[in-house]
Amino acid sequence: MNHSRAENRLLMTVAQRELSDDQRTELRRLVKQEIDFDYVFTTAQTHGLLPLLQKHLATAAGDLLPGHFLSRLKLQSVANSQNVLHLLNRQLKLCKLLEENGVPIAILKGSLLSQMAYDDIALRAAGDIDALIRPQDFARARQLLESLGYEMSPKLTPPQLDSHLKHHCELQFMRDDWFTIVDLHWALAPKSFVFKLETGEVMSRLQSVEIAGAQIKTLATEDLILYLSMHGAKHLWRGLEWISSLGELIRAAESIAWSTIVERAEHAHATRMLALGLRLATTVSGIHVPAEVFNTLDRDDSAKRMAHNILSQLFNISDFAESTETNLYNFKIMDRKRDALVSALRAIFVPTLTDWHALELPPSLHSLYYAYRPLRLSKAYSSALWRKLGSRGAACL
Repeated sequence: MNHSRAENRLLMTVAQRELSDDQRTELRRLVKQEIDFDYVFTTAQTHGLLPLLQKHLATAAGDLLPGHFLSRLKLQSVANSQNVLHLLNRQLKLCKLLEENGVPIAILKGSLLSQMAYDDIALRAAGDIDALIRPQDFARARQLLESLGYEMSPKLTPPQLDSHLKHHCELQFMRDDWFTIVDLHWALAPKSFVFKLETGEVMSRLQSVEIAGAQIKTLATEDLILYLSMHGAKHLWRGLEWISSLGELIRAAESIAWSTIVERAEHAHATRMLALGLRLATTVSGIHVPAEVFNTLDRDDSAKRMAHNILSQLFNISDFAESTETNLYNFKIMDRKRDALVSALRAIFVPTLTDWHALELPPSLHSLYYAYRPLRLSKAYSSALWRKLGSRGAACL
C-alpha cells in the first residue's frame, strides 16, 4: 500500500465507522504535519470519504485543523445531509408507490447501505437512488416513475430500449427538482460483465431495514456482500469508501452464512470478485473473515496480490484510466476464461447509450449500430494509444 504521503495515510485512517484510541492519536499526529488540505479534501471527495473525514477529524483533531478547512468540511457535511434527506424522501415515496401497485422493489447502496454499515444515513456521499425491480416489471415501473414526474434519460427509440433491456442492467430516470436521479435496475450487472446472480433469486429473499422510521427492502446480507464485491470489481475499486462500506457492513452484520456466500459466488461465477472484495476489506477495515473462506476462494493468494496492487495505486486514479487496461483487469477477475471472452466480445459489439448518442440513426437502421460500435471503439482506442505514446515520448525528452 502506498503510504508515501501523510495525506493518504490520513485518508486510509478515516475510512472506518469508528476509530480506536490509537487511530485517533495517529490522526492528530498526521494533522500536525505539513498537510496539503486542498489535496485531502479533493481526494476524499473523489473517494466518497468526505462524510467520514468530517466525522473523524472533527472529533479527534478539530482543534488542530485550519479554520477554513474545518468550515469547508462542515458546509459539505450539512449539504450532504440535506441531499441525503431529500433523496430518502423521494426514495420512500417511490417504494410506497411501486409496492402499492404490486411491483416488488429493492433499494441498493445509498443511505440504506450507510445505515447498515455505519449506523448513520449520512455517512455516505449522496448520489442517486438505485432501485432493483424484476425485468418483467420494467414497463409498469416506468409508468409509475413517470407519474411522479420522472423522465427516462436519455430518451430511447423502441429498438434502442429493447436492445438496452436485453443487454444492459439499468436506466436513469430524472426529475428537475434537485436533479433527482433514479437508477432503475432490472439486473445486477450488464451482459458484458458476467455475473450470474439473477434478479429473481435475490428478489425472493430480500430483507427489510428500518430507516427513518420506515421499512425498506434490500438484498439479503449474503447477496449484498457478493453484489458489492462485484460492483467494486466491475469499477476497478476506484473508491476507498466502497471498500470501507463493504468492510463495515460485514463488521455490523449480526450473522453471516459464509458457506452460503461462497456457494452463491460459485454459482454466479464470481469467486474471484468475492475473494478480491474480502481481501480489500480485511486490509482496510481490519475485519475478520474465516480462514476457510479464503482457503476456498483464494488458495493461491492471487486475490491477495491483486488487492495489494489495487491499494498501492488507490490514490493514482489516472493509472486506471485507459479502457484497454480496464479490459485486461476484467480478464483477471473472471472465474472462467470463456466468461472473460464472452464479456469482451459483448463489450466490443453490443451498442450502448454512448453509441446512440454519438450517431443518430432511424429505428429502421438500428442494426447498423452493431457495426458502428467496434469502429467507434477502434478510433477511440487508437486516439488514446497515440496520446499515451505521445506523453511518454515527451517525458523522455
